[in-house]
Amino acid sequence: MTGRLILVHGASSAGKSTLCRAAQQVLPSPFLYHSADLYFRDALPPGWHEVRDAFFAAFHRTYRVFSEQGVDVISDYIVETPQGFADLTTALQGIDVFWVGLHAPLAVLEQRERARGDRRVGDARRDLETVHGFRDYHLDLDGTRPPEDNARLLVDAWQRRDGAQT
Repeated sequence: MTGRLILVHGASSAGKSTLCRAAQQVLPSPFLYHSADLYFRDALPPGWHEVRDAFFAAFHRTYRVFSEQGVDVISDYIVETPQGFADLTTALQGIDVFWVGLHAPLAVLEQRERARGDRRVGDARRDLETVHGFRDYHLDLDGTRPPEDNARLLVDAWQRRDGAQT
C-alpha cells in the first residue's frame, strides 16, 4: 500500500501548520505531519541560500519516500516559484495528493507575521502575490476560521474526494 499526501498550501502565516496539527486529531487514520520548517529549518547552515534549490529538490523527494513506505502524510508547504512547482509536480507523480489551499487576507497575514516574530517581515506579502497561482485546489479554506473547523472541513472533503474510501 502506498501512502497518501494531504498538501496544505498557502502564504507564510496563513495557519498551515496549525491546520495540519488540528487535522491530525480528526483524521480517521494516522498521518505524519511533515514540514520543511519542522525538520530542517534549524539544521540549515549560514549561507544556506547557496544550496536552496538543491535543498527543496531533496525535500520534494521525501514525499515519495514516505509514500513508498506506506506512510500517510499531511504537510504544509509554500511553492514560491514556477520552477519549484514544476520540480514538486515531478516528485509527486504517481502519489495520491489532495491539494488544500489555505487563504487569508494580507492584513491578517501581516499581523500574524509580526506577532510570530520568527519570520522576515514581508514574506507573507511576497507569498500572497504568487503562492495561489500555480494550480487549482481540491479544497479551498479560509485561514481566518478556527483551525478545528477547517480541520473538520478538510477531513470531510478528503474522505469524499472522487468517492475514495479511507
